Amino acid sequence: MSTRTATGLHGPGLTDVRMMCVAHTSFRRELKLAVPAVRAVRPGDIPRANEIADHVVLWLGLVHHHHSIEDELLWDRLTERVPDELAPLVQLMEEQHASVDQLMGSCPDLLTTWRSTAAAADGSKLADHLAELVAALCEHLDAEETRVLPLMAQHIRPEEWEQFAERGMESIPKGMLLTGFGMMLYEGDREVLAIEIAKLPAPLRPVLPVLGRRAFRKYARRVHGTATPTPGLP
Repeated sequence: MSTRTATGLHGPGLTDVRMMCVAHTSFRRELKLAVPAVRAVRPGDIPRANEIADHVVLWLGLVHHHHSIEDELLWDRLTERVPDELAPLVQLMEEQHASVDQLMGSCPDLLTTWRSTAAAADGSKLADHLAELVAALCEHLDAEETRVLPLMAQHIRPEEWEQFAERGMESIPKGMLLTGFGMMLYEGDREVLAIEIAKLPAPLRPVLPVLGRRAFRKYARRVHGTATPTPGLP
């Protein structure tokens, strides 16, 4: 599967922040694929509409939580430590966050309507809106990876990054943990994921990747109709 080379995000004297790119890759893929998944639901098929809506709600929640803990644990620290370097980026990031938040805020009503009707018109409205959201989100994630993550690698301490990573797991439903792991393994940077796997207790290291990949294939077949969905990166 495709990966994105992360330069300036790890190495001597730097905190390894590449797991952020792994998470972003999953956000891109699963929300991009939600658009055709919504469009593919047959008019009137309410059970299927609810299944796809649950997928959308899951990923909207993960993105919202991700942005919330970024603001709480990373942005304030960067602002304190490197205000001059961060200043040119603050307005851009705030505008992009606001755009993404506004688009996400309109999703619940669209989802609720479509859940109840599974009507073609309601599905089309939702899919068009999600496509707009995906475009705004991808623009933001790209800018963050290229312009902000290098500053985080330089100025966020390893223990602070670990706290952020641990908090990031909070929004994943317990029943989805294996699937979530498989989602990252599917397309994530293999070197970075190997580092994370090495942190697991020894008996789990050979087992969890197998179970995670299996769980993701099952989920992908159910939601996307294939065990090998289109990658989120070019």
